[in-house]
Order: sequence, then structure tokens, then C-alpha cells
Amino acid sequence: AQFGSVSVLGTEGHVFKSHRSDFLNFYYVEYAGLFENQVKAILPEIYFATFGILIAVFGSFVGTSKTLNYPLTYKSILLMCASSLIIGMLILLSNPLSQGALFNGTYIVDYLSNAAKFLIMLSTCFILFSIKGYHEEYRINPFEYFVLIMFAVLGLCLLVGSSDILAAYLAIELQSLCLYVLAAFKRDSAYSIEAGLKYFVLGAFSSSLLLFGGSFLYGITGSTNLVEIVNFFVEHDSFCPEIINLVNISIIFISVGLLFKLAAAPFHMWSPDVYEGSPTSSSIFFAVVPKIAIFTFFLRLYEHGLYNLAILWQPILVVFTFTSVLVGAFTALKQKNLKRLLAYSAVSHVGYMLIAFSAGSFEGIQSLFFYLIIYMATGFCLWVILLMTNSKQDNVKKLKMSRSNTIGDLSGMLRSNMLLGFSASMIIFSMAGIPPFVGFYAKFCIFLAAINS
Repeated sequence: AQFGSVSVLGTEGHVFKSHRSDFLNFYYVEYAGLFENQVKAILPEIYFATFGILIAVFGSFVGTSKTLNYPLTYKSILLMCASSLIIGMLILLSNPLSQGALFNGTYIVDYLSNAAKFLIMLSTCFILFSIKGYHEEYRINPFEYFVLIMFAVLGLCLLVGSSDILAAYLAIELQSLCLYVLAAFKRDSAYSIEAGLKYFVLGAFSSSLLLFGGSFLYGITGSTNLVEIVNFFVEHDSFCPEIINLVNISIIFISVGLLFKLAAAPFHMWSPDVYEGSPTSSSIFFAVVPKIAIFTFFLRLYEHGLYNLAILWQPILVVFTFTSVLVGAFTALKQKNLKRLLAYSAVSHVGYMLIAFSAGSFEGIQSLFFYLIIYMATGFCLWVILLMTNSKQDNVKKLKMSRSNTIGDLSGMLRSNMLLGFSASMIIFSMAGIPPFVGFYAKFCIFLAAINS
């Protein structure tokens, strides 16, 4: 229809020759524009990948340059990474393609993924500026630290748009491998090495559980794509008991693998040790940023791909939900170390977020992201205050704090620095959900959604 009387087999040679130039022009134009929309949709990810490679090359050549007297590239690379995150947010906001399924349906661009990417970049940018003084004091100078953060952000951005179990697994592994190294970055500390090793072993174990559950789901449906999975379960309303058992096994393994990443009880035992042993700058990143991406993929997997099977996965998540809330709250009562206390606090907050998720309603999703944003803001502020208690600067030495990272370090803060003490109190009250602070309204929305469901 495009070329009129052109024969497919070329038997009418004169016709083929007369239209050959038109055919070639059409072919090249179509081929050149074949991936145009796909490239536009993933411009932030392409930008981060390219920039991370350029930073690695820049640090390797400039930092080892004899003519430049082996300069420290730490400050310049930190500013480059922060500026790249700001540019990435601008690229995301000005992207002309706001919705679409790309790469044979394995990657989705929509308002949910764009909002999650923006939150990931914004929170990482704040973290980079807040850890500058910590790195200078503790002489964590290698530029590779920021290269790892950039690739971790790349993996998280890929995860929020993944619409395929294998694509999500590869994105999780990309960010996890970076986080393992960030946890063990203090090479002169045995605690940091232990944290990185423990994080690596248990993270690899959780990834294997995720793959194992995905392989069962592939065996049942014949696909790892979430759109094809939901179509399969829509077309087949009833299954034999053997298939139901296999689906149950698949959902359990996938849930356990993802709950390991979220540090939900009873799969949380790695998080207190990793938070305590890692450099505080890495612990902030662990506590705040990855949860956005994992909950976004949770939403795609369960509320979209397995929505018709809610009767199977809701009871499983409800059990882990209340286990996380109770274990996180009561175990935190015995903690004296601030990092371990914040780790168990994170376990409890993940439980509250799972309450909203388990509701399986639109109000539950709204309250989940509202709670997630409030938790990110308050958690970031509390971790920054913890960074200040570890500071050696003169304006913080007036606090007269020991640097043992215990709850006793906060004693007398109100008398030494009234503004800092008052801010810390308000943040802790908000995280506890005490009215009239914003944390109370976040918890109120969660319980309202759960009761309505």
C-alpha cells in the first residue's frame, strides 16, 4: 500500500527500479526514527550513565596526574554530581514524552515513575550537600564514592520504570552492588567491612529468592512481563489447585525477596548491623532513598500485575506488616546506639507503609506515598542531626557531646544549642506520630485507608 505497484518478489523489475530511491529514503527515515521516543523517554537514565562514566574517567586521570601534583578531586566531583542531579531533574520535568511503554513493554514511563525519579534525585541531592563536612572530617576522599552514588541513582531510576521482573532484578542488582561497596567504604574500620560483607551476603540471598519466585511465575504464565501476566490472569478466571499452589509459592518468594530489600521484619536482621557499621553518610542514603524505588515496584507488581490475585498476596503482606510494626517498636526500646535505634525505627515505619499498601485501594496508595514523603523528610533531618553530633567543627563542639553515637549524646542538647535541640524534638515527635505534627496526619491517613478497606 505504501509503494503502489512495487512487487515484493521483484519480478516487475522496472517498477522496482523506478521506486527504489523512494523505498530507500522511506527505509532510512523510518529506521532513524525507530528509537526516537524511547531515547527521549530515558534521557535522565542515559544522562546519569554517561555522566557516571565521565566522572570515573575524570577522577582516574586527574587524580593520578603527576603534572597536577596528584590533586584531591573530592570537592570538584561532589559539586559535579550535585549539579548533574539538578540537571537530571530539569531533563525529567521538560521531557516531552510523559507516558508510554518502551523496549517491548519492559520499561514504562508514566506519572508515577516520573514522580518517583524526581523524589530520588531530590533526596540524593540533599544528601550530597549534607555529607560534605562529614567526608572532610573523616578523610573519606576517594572520588569513587560519588561514582557509586550516581550509579545507584541510575539503578533506582531504572527500577521505578521496570515493567518486567527480569528488568527489575537487573536494576535492583545495579543499585545493590553500589550499596554493598558504600557500606564497606571505610576500609580502616572492621565494623564497616563487616557491614558491607553482611549486606552483600544477605542481599545476594534475597536476590536469589526474587529470581526463584519469578521463575515460578514465568513457568505458570509463560512471561515475565507484568502486562502479559495480568492479561493471563484476566483471561483465566479459574485454576486447578496445583496452579494455585504454584502461584502461592511464587508470591511468597517474590515478597520475601523484596521485603529483604525493605528491611521488613522478620527479614530485617541485616539492617541494624549495616546501619551501625557503615559510614554515616552511607547510612543516610540506605535509610532514605532506596525505599522509594522498591515501593514503586511493589505497586507495579501487586496492584497491577497481580491485582486479580489480591486474595492470595494480601494475607501474606498483612502478616509481615504487623510483624514489622511490633518488632520495630519493641526492639527499639532496648537500643542505646542511635544508628541501631534509627534502623529499628525504619523497620517500624516500613510496617506502617505496608499497612497502607495492603489495603489494596486508591486511598491506600495515596496514603502510602504521603507517608513515604513525610518519612523521607523527617528521617533525613534526623540523620543530619546525627551527623552533627559526630562533627569535630568548633560550632558543634560547644554541644559537649561524646562521639559514641549513643542516645546519651543527645543529652543536654537543648541547653547547649536551643535551636538544634528544639528541631530534634519536633522531628522525633513527628516520626512518633504525635499530634499536631505532620507525622500524625500521615499515620491517620494510613489507618483510615486500612479501616475503609
